[in-house]
Amino acid sequence: MTQTPQTNQSAEHLNPDRINGFIDDELPLAERQEIEQHLAGCHVCTMRVLSATQLKAATARAGHRFAPPPEALARLTAKLHSQPRTETGTKKTARIYSMTSLRPVAWAALAAAILLTVSLLGWRQFRQSNTLAAELLDQHLATLSSGATPQVISTDRHTVKPWFQGRLPFSFNLPDAAALPPDATLKGADLTYLNNQPAALLLFTIHKHEVSVFLTQRANSPILTTLPRSRAGFTLQTATTPDLRIIAVSDVNPADLYKLVAALVRAQKSV
Repeated sequence: MTQTPQTNQSAEHLNPDRINGFIDDELPLAERQEIEQHLAGCHVCTMRVLSATQLKAATARAGHRFAPPPEALARLTAKLHSQPRTETGTKKTARIYSMTSLRPVAWAALAAAILLTVSLLGWRQFRQSNTLAAELLDQHLATLSSGATPQVISTDRHTVKPWFQGRLPFSFNLPDAAALPPDATLKGADLTYLNNQPAALLLFTIHKHEVSVFLTQRANSPILTTLPRSRAGFTLQTATTPDLRIIAVSDVNPADLYKLVAALVRAQKSV
């Protein structure tokens, strides 16, 4: 039986300015109370507030992570002052000698700058992947809560897929029940946001384990090469198609989760 439950979710979601003001405690009390009331009935905005809070915390930690220690600056200053100087000879000779003596320091400084840039880029990718992993896990855990009710409750792919039409800037296909792995069942679906992009949240069960599958548009979603394979005991399985990125989260056996993701990838060939 197919059912589309009614929700008290507001038709208009909170804009980023109000979300940031709410997180930073910069809003008047009346407006904060209004937002809290909205969040109590809006799953999408609740996830966006949670994601923004995690991003702010991760950014703050990253800002302190690469603060140069005072002893590094002291060593560099001492190195510069230790270079030999000459008071004899012509000005031209002294100028050439000075340039030559500083050249190793300049190269060392350039190498240090390049190394720092590479390190910062690597940390940025690491931070983004870990922030995304935390967001995925938080949303999956939210679906397990007793009060969570998906907007579409159905095992019929012909009911679930059409519901997303007009709600997402991309399309996708769902495999027939016979094409799913053994003991895998579609339960329903929801509309959510992932990394500030609209996403389809598909809910499955495998051997009574809950599975959350996120589908996002590949052109607008982050690169997932650094996304961890597991977090807090949950497996994160990723895959891509020419148009989509697929991420599945569950505590089920990783081999069974891989089979479900593979079935979803095969289904996209008929989109």
